[in-house]
Amino acid sequence: MAVATTPAIKDRFTAIDTLAVVRELRAAGRLRVDKAFDLADGGLSLAFRVPGAGRKELVLQPGRYAALVPERPDHSEDLGTMAKELRRLLTGAVVTDVADPGGERALEIVLRRGDAPDPFTLVVELFGSGNLVVIRGTTIVAVLHPRAWAHRLLRVGAPYQRPPQRGNPWTATVGELAAQLGASRTDRISTLAARLALGGPLAEELLVRADLPGEVPAPTEADETARRFRGVMDELLAEVGESPRGYLYRRSGVANDVEPFRARRWHGLSEIEEVPFPTFSEAAHVFFRAPTPAPPPTPGENRVAELKRQQTRQEFAIGEFRAEVERLVSSADALFTHFAEVEAQRVAAEADVAASGPTFDLELEGKTIPVYRRKSVAESARELYDESKRVRSKLDGAVGALAETEHAIEAVARLAAPAIRPGKAGRPVEGPRRRFWFEKFRWFVSSEGFLVLGGRDAGSNEHLVRRYLHARDRYIHADVHGAPSVVVRAGEVATATPTEVTMREAGQFGVAFSKAWKVGLASATAYWVNADQVSKAAASGEFVPRGGFVIHGTRNPLGDLPTELGIGKTVHEGVELWAVAPPSAFAARGELRFRLTPGEERERGRTESELARELGVSRDLLQVLLPAGGLTLRRA
Repeated sequence: MAVATTPAIKDRFTAIDTLAVVRELRAAGRLRVDKAFDLADGGLSLAFRVPGAGRKELVLQPGRYAALVPERPDHSEDLGTMAKELRRLLTGAVVTDVADPGGERALEIVLRRGDAPDPFTLVVELFGSGNLVVIRGTTIVAVLHPRAWAHRLLRVGAPYQRPPQRGNPWTATVGELAAQLGASRTDRISTLAARLALGGPLAEELLVRADLPGEVPAPTEADETARRFRGVMDELLAEVGESPRGYLYRRSGVANDVEPFRARRWHGLSEIEEVPFPTFSEAAHVFFRAPTPAPPPTPGENRVAELKRQQTRQEFAIGEFRAEVERLVSSADALFTHFAEVEAQRVAAEADVAASGPTFDLELEGKTIPVYRRKSVAESARELYDESKRVRSKLDGAVGALAETEHAIEAVARLAAPAIRPGKAGRPVEGPRRRFWFEKFRWFVSSEGFLVLGGRDAGSNEHLVRRYLHARDRYIHADVHGAPSVVVRAGEVATATPTEVTMREAGQFGVAFSKAWKVGLASATAYWVNADQVSKAAASGEFVPRGGFVIHGTRNPLGDLPTELGIGKTVHEGVELWAVAPPSAFAARGELRFRLTPGEERERGRTESELARELGVSRDLLQVLLPAGGLTLRRA
């Protein structure tokens, strides 16, 4: 068997699922929008009238699934804002085109209304947290979740920009697949799932069909592996066809998978039942409407999932940087290879009085290369080489960040896994210690006995404030961009109020886990406010990103907070825990072992190993507890 004996349970749409729904929409005939609805179990639907075929509904749960079904789903009694907008904009419109999704998980449906000069495009994002956007011409006229990124804005009135596109795995050549495998630092299954954006279940299916083990490093026999992958991908596309059937897979009565093809990864497993459906959409609607019940993920599992999403983004960025470095260097080389030809064209361009701009574009070796009119060819090439060095610097940083992420995934996974220690005669003597709910955050107990919590990233900042910031609590934030949200849980100690002592310890904690540590600042400032001064409500026209909050009213400053932490043991509810906190916090309720300040980042590994040896703990534990950046140790 090419993959593990227990295949991954499906939890989201894949690229081939999206392609199957696109083909169903194209084969459905003339679809005219009748109405839009909110669904009782979440999401929206567009009801279509189909000449000669009655009524169909396109069920849309952005970030989850889409399905074209013949029956009427359960509609909500009330219409939300987006359903009203869909009715206003699209009622009476006819579907004229459905774009090929390539390797993406997004639907793009083009519709035309007789009374509107410009076509509408309905975009349904089925990846991440999902979104739904309506575009008239090129301008956004409705959006389910307004959002903003550095290079992309989803807001009514803004021009629509697609998210960054990956290469299309379904049209990739053997050479392109081999290049992706050869450049990967992970195994085959991870490379297919992340680099080619196929997802775990589809990656498993391809490996089974290719009869290849998934845990082997991706660069191993990359050319032969790519050839076999290309063959099974073509086979899979042909099997899906233009009118895809659906196959639901149940194990002991519980739905585990749904596919637009007969999935071989489930063959030979006990208690697996294959249930065929006339269309893939009907099978998908049954599967995603009643998803597989599963126990809630542990904090460790949540953190691993977040890190793996981060790993996917970093691998994509590394691929982009490498391609850009290669393009810049090869362009500079081409200028020298064709020096005489370039110089002749440069002289002609310099003499052209009608030309504008400092550069002109030259086509060489299949590339468009900018050349300065009034500088030598060597200077034009040097500009390209210098730019490649700048991009290579970014590449090196991204590779280092990816290595940190991979190490963190391993560390968190090990910490989250139950550990049983062998006793005499190999008998287990005890299981893992009790884990507390607050350990999913950064945390410590102040010298006055207040639990202090800090976010680890944007997602946990958001979760911390929304879930755990209560009426009597305090909110602290360092005056450093990207610093974590910190909460003092004052409401848990009903008879006391935190004083300046706890506020300064919490501020110092926030400073230490901000960028102030990594850049080596000796101190920084912070502020604290009451819980009711923190909200997500921005001023009109402003956007509050995930993990960010708006502070209303007066801020209480906390000045000159040292960038210093201590590491040691503390006892909470009878359980001894390793903790990282401002050194003063250990005086009343723990044992301070080392004081930590920023150090040389290139020495991090050696210092971390030394600290792990001195404390008798694993480096994995330190990776979870300590801030990013270099460390300087001083015995307490």
